[in-house]
Amino acid sequence: MNKEEFGKFYDAHIDKVFRFVYLRVNSAETAQDITAISFLKFWQRVSLSDSQQNRKTKDVIANPTAFLYRIARNQIIDFYRKKNKQPLSLENLQEIADFQVAHTTFKQNIELTWEVEEIKKSLQNISPLYADVIIWRYLDDLSYKEIAEILKKKEGTVRVLLHRGMKSLKSQLGEEEKTKM
Repeated sequence: MNKEEFGKFYDAHIDKVFRFVYLRVNSAETAQDITAISFLKFWQRVSLSDSQQNRKTKDVIANPTAFLYRIARNQIIDFYRKKNKQPLSLENLQEIADFQVAHTTFKQNIELTWEVEEIKKSLQNISPLYADVIIWRYLDDLSYKEIAEILKKKEGTVRVLLHRGMKSLKSQLGEEEKTKM
């Protein structure tokens, strides 16, 4: 992959990777850092000369998107190993604007913001693997095959993980509704 191809790849994937990371770390600054590190590691790996690449590396990079998401996921895991989870602050609510629908009333914007906030909190409270699969499938529109390549699992396993993750997410959202009442 040359610099021009990498530039096109970067432009095509930066928003999705950032959104994936942001939903997992709940901090725009941290998400920017992790996203930048992920692309840097990706570039370092794909820019190796053919003589330096071993067979395993070539197999992994057969699907560059899956490889990039795997790097980002590993960076998130490293982040949480190094730091304790930090709760989402009210200041970060403004950063959810990326999810809002255009031409909505003020009341609808507030309701949508709080709904997204509840989902984000619930995603933090379920298994990270389930959260990853849900984000990749429903927000990033990745196929089961692509997710399977990222996780190095079978497609059937990914379908089961998605089903269990959605069940866990729905359960988590139901518990939060009960605590409000």
